[in-house]
Amino acid sequence: MRVWEQGLVATYSIPGYKELIAEHYRAFQRPDTYIEIHGVKDEAGETAARIAGQAVIYAYTHRMHDNQVLQNVLRAEREGFDVVLLGMLQDPVLREARGIVDIPVLSYGEVSMLTACTLGERFSFICINPQMDALVQQMIRDRGQAARAAPTIYMDCGYADLSAAVEGRPEKFFRAFEMAARRALDCGADVLLPGQTIIAELLWKSGITRFDDAVVLDARLPMLRMAEMLVDMRKAGISVSRRGFYHSKPPAELLAAMDKFYEHKN
Repeated sequence: MRVWEQGLVATYSIPGYKELIAEHYRAFQRPDTYIEIHGVKDEAGETAARIAGQAVIYAYTHRMHDNQVLQNVLRAEREGFDVVLLGMLQDPVLREARGIVDIPVLSYGEVSMLTACTLGERFSFICINPQMDALVQQMIRDRGQAARAAPTIYMDCGYADLSAAVEGRPEKFFRAFEMAARRALDCGADVLLPGQTIIAELLWKSGITRFDDAVVLDARLPMLRMAEMLVDMRKAGISVSRRGFYHSKPPAELLAAMDKFYEHKN
């Protein structure tokens, strides 16, 4: 199985983050699984570092990411990948991606919530970037999970602190996570979902799977297993619905005409 992991800017702009994702997947992937890790653009420069964690808090700049993610999903199918994993909390363009390719597309946020429902009664995302809260709450509603969601809790730290943790200075991150986790339990959560995927990588690396008897979910494992299941289902003739506005697949000639109209360089 060939897997295209799609992240955002931080995948490449935070030193060591891409390698940590790869190490995490290697702990669970089957011998015949190949995983390729991508950001919206596979580069790490001054501009990438400046926009990481910032472009996602404004609707217009986030939409610029969204459009590139969709172009990357199309590229993954063209290059023969079997499945795309959107490694992003807010599940950007998940429905749109499923509407333009025939290979399965999974997302971190949706898989986290669906898995949480098998492990407890109420989940809470533990996140940074409270400016993104409107997106997180929209994702929860769009996936029909509002009844199972406890309040989303935001940690008292930012991307600089997560980057420091990746580089071996995790003290502030872990203090912030413990405080946020305690607040989530006080709000009734019994499953804690790491929000931004970098939080999941750091908790996995430290072996944290429980907090005061609540589950701390590592979503990378269910993402891989669900990817395997959906790839097998597609081989058996079962794939995404093609009814309705979101899942109807545009004709190839229309996509080509739109690319020409907007001058996308694939």
